[in-house]
Amino acid sequence: MITIRITGDDGRKALAGISSRMSHPAPVMRVIAGLLEDRVAENFATESGPLGRWPAIKPPKNKARTNPKILQDTARLKSSITSRHGDNTAEIGTNVVYAAIHQFGGEINIPARSQQSYFKQDRRGSVGRLFVRKSASNFAQWHTRGTQIIEMPARPFLPFANGQLQDGLERDILSDLASFILNKPPK
Repeated sequence: MITIRITGDDGRKALAGISSRMSHPAPVMRVIAGLLEDRVAENFATESGPLGRWPAIKPPKNKARTNPKILQDTARLKSSITSRHGDNTAEIGTNVVYAAIHQFGGEINIPARSQQSYFKQDRRGSVGRLFVRKSASNFAQWHTRGTQIIEMPARPFLPFANGQLQDGLERDILSDLASFILNKPPK
């Protein structure tokens, strides 16, 4: 058996400081929340995440993509990322409805439906091949589409997926916690 006895005031003060900091860890939670945000920004910049490089996206058939970067056509998802922290928590997330299908992947089931398509007809009666807005059309046609299933691969943009943290994230979090406990300035 080994017995450790702290008899000096310096040791007692150090332990009291650690105990005091650990009873109110909100400052380090703020640092960790910022670290999570930085990782998400890095994931969007490199088009990769905890599972590696994101699978490519097939371009839409009748629309040129305005942004060639994956998951960043309108930047809505990227700009919706928020973090928050509390006394014992650091969180990151988004309120965008379609974020989950990109983070986790999955199947999108589109039921059979009928819809009206709008076209422009020229003076000779020929109908163009491109769809137009209803207000700009002079010809409409009903179409029935069958059931469609779209398989979306996972493109995790948050720094964790399938129960694993992104490379180096645990090390960085532990480093920030150690700095906090030892009363060193946070990064």
